[in-house]
Amino acid sequence: MTYTMKIETFGGSVKTIALPSKGAVAQFVSTYPNQLPVGVSVKVSCDLLGIRGVIKGKAVLNNG
Repeated sequence: MTYTMKIETFGGSVKTIALPSKGAVAQFVSTYPNQLPVGVSVKVSCDLLGIRGVIKGKAVLNNG
C-alpha cells in the first residue's frame, strides 16, 4: 500500500509524495520542519490516514 502525502504552499503550488508506510508518513511529518526555513509554512495532508495540518519551518539558513 502506498500513502500519498499532498504538500501545498500557501501560494497554491501542490506536490505529492508517495510513501511506503504509516511509519514513513510519521517520519516525514516529524522531520520535514527541519528542512523548511524559519518563516516558511506548508499545508500537508494524507487522505488515506485522514490527516491534515500545517508544517512550519525550523531550519535556520546559514548565509555565510
